[in-house]
Amino acid sequence: MEKLKGIKAYIDALHKKNGPDYDDYDTIVSLLEKTGPEEIDFIREQLKPVLNPNTLFGFSYTKPFGYNGDFFIIEKMYQQYVNPDKKYSKWDQFAHRLPVVIAVVNRKKLAIQILQDYHNRAAGIEKKVLILGSGPVSEVFEFLSENPESPLQFDLLDLDDRAIKYAKDKTRKFQHKLTFYNKNVIRFTPENSYDLIWSAGLFDYFKDKHFVFLLKKFYQHLNQGGEIMFGNLNVENPSRKIMEILGDWFLYYRSEEDLIKFAIQAGVPEDKIEVTREPLGINLFLRVRK
Repeated sequence: MEKLKGIKAYIDALHKKNGPDYDDYDTIVSLLEKTGPEEIDFIREQLKPVLNPNTLFGFSYTKPFGYNGDFFIIEKMYQQYVNPDKKYSKWDQFAHRLPVVIAVVNRKKLAIQILQDYHNRAAGIEKKVLILGSGPVSEVFEFLSENPESPLQFDLLDLDDRAIKYAKDKTRKFQHKLTFYNKNVIRFTPENSYDLIWSAGLFDYFKDKHFVFLLKKFYQHLNQGGEIMFGNLNVENPSRKIMEILGDWFLYYRSEEDLIKFAIQAGVPEDKIEVTREPLGINLFLRVRK
C-alpha cells in the first residue's frame, strides 16, 4: 500500500508540471522496470489523463486504428512529432528520447542507405524492390526525393488500406515508380521477382513458424544476387517494459542466434546469412543473399 501511495504521489507531481522533465526520464523508466503485474492497472489509471491519442504513449495504448505499430504512430516517430498542447508535449518529448524510438528512426536511415547503395550499383538498369509492411513509406519517399530519376521500381504491401491511402497521397509525384498492394502478407504471392525485399518492423508481430514460412516463400522470389532484409527487435530492448505498460505494445523479440536459426530452417545456405543492426543494436536485421 505504501508503495502505491508513493507511485501516486510521484505521478501526481508529474501531472502538476504537465509531464516529465529530462531529469525525470530515468526515474520513470526505473519505476516501470520495478512494476509488478499487480501494479500495472494502478499505474495506467494514474496516467489516464495522458494515455489517450493526444500522446505517443496514449496513441499506442488506445490503438485508434485497431493495432500497435500502425503507420501513423511510426510516421510521428520519424517526424519527431510533439503535440503542441502543453498538457501533452513533455510526454511526447520523453517518448522520443526512448532508445526504442531512436532505433525506429535509425532503421529508416538504414533503409535509405540500403536503397542508395542499390541505386548506385544499378548503373541505370531497372531494379525491383519489394517492401513488406510499407506503412507511411517515408524511406521510399525520402530516397526518391533525392533520386527522382532512380531506376529502382517499388512494390509496396500493407494490410491497412488507410496506410495505403496515406502513402499514395504522400508519394503522388512518384506514382510511376510505385505499385501498392493492399494484401495480407501471409496470403500474398508476388507475380514478380526482386533484387531487394525489405521489411523494417513487420516480423516483430509474427510467431517463429510464420517468420520461417515467409522467409522461405519470399526467398523463392529473389533474383540471383539479390537480398532480403527482415528487421526484428532485439531481445535486449531497454524500452520493453515501458512499451508494454504505457503503450500496451507487445512484440516477439529475437536474438541474433534466433534469426540465423530461422534462415537455416528456411533453407538459406549458411554462407549467405548475416545479421546486421542499427547503431543502438536494438533493431536487428536478418540479411540473406541469393
